[in-house]
Amino acid sequence: MNAVGGRYVLKEEIGSGGMGVVWLAHDELLHREVAVKQLKLPDLAPAASEVARTRAMREARIAARLQHPNAIVVYDVVVEDDLPWIVMEYLPSRSLAALVEERGPLTPAEAARIGEKVAAALAAAHAKGIVHRDVKPGNVLIGHDGTVKLTDFGISRATGDVTITEAGALAGTPAYLAPEVARGDAPDSRSDLFSLGATLYAAVENRSPYGDSDNNLGLLYRAATGKLERPVRAGSLSRPLELLLAVDPAQRPTATQATALLQVLPTEVIPTPKGIPVQAPPPPAQTPSEQTRPQARPTQHLPPRPQAPPPSTPAPRARPRWLVPVLVVCLLLGGAAAARAFLPLGGRNHDAPSSSSSTTTTPKAVQLTDQVASNFVLGYLRSVKHETRGSWEKLTDASRKSYADYEESTAAFDELIPLANPEVVRSGDDFLVIGKVKVVTKGVPTTKDYRFRVLLVEGRPRLQQEG
Repeated sequence: MNAVGGRYVLKEEIGSGGMGVVWLAHDELLHREVAVKQLKLPDLAPAASEVARTRAMREARIAARLQHPNAIVVYDVVVEDDLPWIVMEYLPSRSLAALVEERGPLTPAEAARIGEKVAAALAAAHAKGIVHRDVKPGNVLIGHDGTVKLTDFGISRATGDVTITEAGALAGTPAYLAPEVARGDAPDSRSDLFSLGATLYAAVENRSPYGDSDNNLGLLYRAATGKLERPVRAGSLSRPLELLLAVDPAQRPTATQATALLQVLPTEVIPTPKGIPVQAPPPPAQTPSEQTRPQARPTQHLPPRPQAPPPSTPAPRARPRWLVPVLVVCLLLGGAAAARAFLPLGGRNHDAPSSSSSTTTTPKAVQLTDQVASNFVLGYLRSVKHETRGSWEKLTDASRKSYADYEESTAAFDELIPLANPEVVRSGDDFLVIGKVKVVTKGVPTTKDYRFRVLLVEGRPRLQQEG
């Protein structure tokens, strides 16, 4: 048999896995290349096999409702030789798992850009009532042109749910399974978000958050008991990972919120807790203004590896809990709100575009632009809770209280999370940066507005509270 459904001519096998074999095929009717997945159904009694086949068809048709630039589109589903075949969009690509295996761990910025797109696809799917159920590096495709797409929506349920009780099989992959699913609860949108966090964890750590093991039973036990290992290479991605990997499903962000969290993650290389840059090749030549301005986030290309600070650059001071004061003061005064969402778990932060994160070795005057202003404010907000002294020094004298008061005031809240990229308005030679932040106090979140004016003081950007 060479043509599936009488129109899809199989050309070559391009992949295989636990759920089936994928073929590159040619659609004779529409004259285009497609990917055709031949699903593997478990060896069940005839009645159970028919149920599994029916469910596979139904789930594939449900997945076909999803149309999103970061999701592989399902075109058709047919039955051939009593097996379901899923006809999908063909993307010349390699999986995130293959990319990490080939290149090694990604930088936090690279992983965040990929994660942002996967989260956006999940948000679209969840809005249509579609749960992926098997988000993992092997199901995240990186196109040869840099496109990021999530594949295999619903297929884990189509081939697995029936077998949970009848054959002992489990839908999903233990290394990326949410704790509640490992304990037997039904997968839902919140478990998808945990699996996204586990996928990004694996991208930067090169192992599952449950540990580096090939023992699926052992991983399943650790998943069911919520035993997660602390990341060591995640840098500024640590805070989003902490939120996504919350053992309590109610504490995880939605896919839409996760998209916003990952959008504002800085693009600079973030040192590990030991101050060692992660995956830093020789940097390209840049002008001083380019070094200060964050790199644009391309939508069609895998982000180039950011450059690392020079070896002579001293490692920043590690003070896991002393970076918040000014922001809280602004909040308590009813003016601006500050947020930190992307700080290492007890590590350092090089997110702000200050001299500590610039690749220049001597201070130079900054060319203030809307991008620089936005990045500077976001860097400040992220640094408040974990780099208190550095964040305090980013304020103008008019906006500063004493450092002791600033540090004390930050203890009024637990965490600050920017909800989206801010609006930037030019005001003469300065820039007004306006946005929203989620402030969590004693576990209770509230949303507040912030307004900062970014101006140059002796050639360096500084923040002034507005309103």
